[in-house]
Amino acid sequence: MSQGYTKFHDISGCPPAYLPEKTTDTMKILEVLVAAERCAVRQYTHICNITAGKDHRTYDLALSILHEEIQHESWFSEFLGEGPSGHFMRRGETSPFVRKFLE
Repeated sequence: MSQGYTKFHDISGCPPAYLPEKTTDTMKILEVLVAAERCAVRQYTHICNITAGKDHRTYDLALSILHEEIQHESWFSEFLGEGPSGHFMRRGETSPFVRKFLE
C-alpha cells in the first residue's frame, strides 16, 4: 500500500482491517468486517454528535453515511449468526441514504 494511503488511514479513528492469515476462513473474514463496521458506526456517531445543530450539511452527510454503516454492520452480523438484523432489502443501484448527495 502506498505511503500516502497509510498516512491517511493512520489518522482515522479505526484500526486497520487486515484479512486473517487463513484467507479461506469466511467466518474470520466476516469477524474482521463486522468489527470494522462497528468502529465506523462509532466514528460517524461521534461526527454526528459534534456537528448536530452546528454544521447542518456535515451532520446530514454523516448521518446518511452512519445509516449505511449500520446497515452494513447488520448484514455482517447476520451472516455471523448473531441474529436477524431487521434490515431491509436494498432496491436500486444507489444507497437510499446517500442518494441525495449523488444527484
